[in-house]
Amino acid sequence: MNILDGYRAKVEDELRLLVQKGSTPLLGLDTMNAYHMGFCDRDGNPSDSSKGKYLRPLFCLAMCAGLGGDPEQAIPAAAALELVHRTSLIFDDIQDKGQERNNQPTVWAIWGANQTINGGLALSCYARLAVHRLTLRNVPNAKVLGIQSVLENAVIDLCHGQYMDISFVDAITVSVEDYLQMVRGKTGTLFATSCAVGAMLATPEQDEVSLAWEFGLNIGMAFQIRDDYLGVWGNEAVVGKTANDLVEKKRSLPLVLALQIDPDTIGGWLKHSPANENEVRILKGWMEEKGIPEQVNKVERRFIKHARENLKALSLGQEWQDQFEEVLSFLAERKI
Repeated sequence: MNILDGYRAKVEDELRLLVQKGSTPLLGLDTMNAYHMGFCDRDGNPSDSSKGKYLRPLFCLAMCAGLGGDPEQAIPAAAALELVHRTSLIFDDIQDKGQERNNQPTVWAIWGANQTINGGLALSCYARLAVHRLTLRNVPNAKVLGIQSVLENAVIDLCHGQYMDISFVDAITVSVEDYLQMVRGKTGTLFATSCAVGAMLATPEQDEVSLAWEFGLNIGMAFQIRDDYLGVWGNEAVVGKTANDLVEKKRSLPLVLALQIDPDTIGGWLKHSPANENEVRILKGWMEEKGIPEQVNKVERRFIKHARENLKALSLGQEWQDQFEEVLSFLAERKI
């Protein structure tokens, strides 16, 4: 969203106030968390590495501004949303055994799982502290508590989604319905919360907040489905993380659709020992022959269509309607 370009730096400044503490170089736990945020290298020295997309903070700020609120007031909430997201990633990398993120070694790949769990717990606390900082921007205490409640419930939904995702590892069959329920919790809810919190800071109208929630939910669903596509067919150098969903036999949408087409063959493959490179190559070719990439894209487009319907119903000015429309077009074609 070009109109919010200046706010990305402001969110980053807010994040640094919370996470990047102490003298240079940072030490211990502070190094781990600042490294995870892209603020320093593994030795605690300042770094110009990727800071991430900041999509959830920008959706929060854009929804706030689009509904007539002051995005400056929403900056601490935007930072909290990014911290919640980053907390989920630090644990997700352990659970998925991901070695790289944003073309850098993951935290657990450097410091090990035990210390990374420590870092993730601290990062989750910074998210809560960020919400408290809304009071410094004259947000009433009652509204801050409401936002805190929405955010904490989103984290619970996220954990339910992650629970389902992990439980799928031992499941031979996973339905599309179960997959979508998992994605709703794991990814959709935090996008929904980002838009809803922005709306809460802009308007007392609950109908607008609910529409913002639905809009964000549909965007989040589409975003995760696109991630699943990239997890099989993405260019690793562009995506910034290893496209290893088939190697890990992860029940992402491509594999769920494959199970529907040939449950015996795919189910039998899932029971075997870890996949090798040749097996993955053959399976990818079979998926392409069966049109699974196109099916994944079709499901993604369905959620983008719903998001467009939500967008038209929101009381946004034309400028913001156009900005969000650009985002929807980007999501449909993104390669990162």
